[in-house]
Parts: sequence; structure tokens; C-alpha cells
Amino acid sequence: MAGSITARCRSRRCASQKQQGFSLAETLVAMLLLAMTISTLLQYHRALALGFSQQWQQRQAWRVAGQALLGRDVEGWQSQRQQQSLAGGCTLERVTVTGPQQRSASLAQLNCH
Repeated sequence: MAGSITARCRSRRCASQKQQGFSLAETLVAMLLLAMTISTLLQYHRALALGFSQQWQQRQAWRVAGQALLGRDVEGWQSQRQQQSLAGGCTLERVTVTGPQQRSASLAQLNCH
């Protein structure tokens, strides 16, 4: 009786039932999904880094515009000033700055005496 069990387990069907682990197709699908996930996460990280960089550059433009309103020019930035006299002895001063990476900001200040 023991010989008949051994004879049956030597067949292909018995060997496939005892097989453990993943097949080549399953492994390749898992590797493909992993590669796609990593690629998507890297693209997301790149987009976030670009957004943060642009936000930092715009904040820098606002700071330079504030300095320009105070009469302090910052090296590497171009500034344009406009003054407009208003009724009641007030003056509207507007400053527009443009930076090295074409970032620009515009601020206005109302001065009344």
C-alpha cells in the first residue's frame, strides 16, 4: 500500500500540488506593479519639489518687492517704480520687480501726509 502512494506522488499532478512559492508569471506581474508604483511615486515627488521651488521663488519675489518699496534695491532683480498723486495729498507708490527666473511681484503703498 505504501508503494502505491509513492507511485501516485511521482506523477506530475502530485508534484504540482506540493509545489510552494510563486510562479514566474506571478513574480513578473508583481515586479511590474512594483516598478509602476515606484515610477508614479517618483513623478509625484518631482511635481511636489517643483511646486515647492516655484512657491519659494514667488515668496522671494514678494520679499524683494517689499525691499524695493522701502527704497532698497536687491542685486539681480529689476525694479520699476510708479508714483501717482491722489486727492487729499496722498501718493500711491507701486513697485514691480522681476527676478532672474522671470518671477515677478508687484506691491503698492498709499502714503498720505
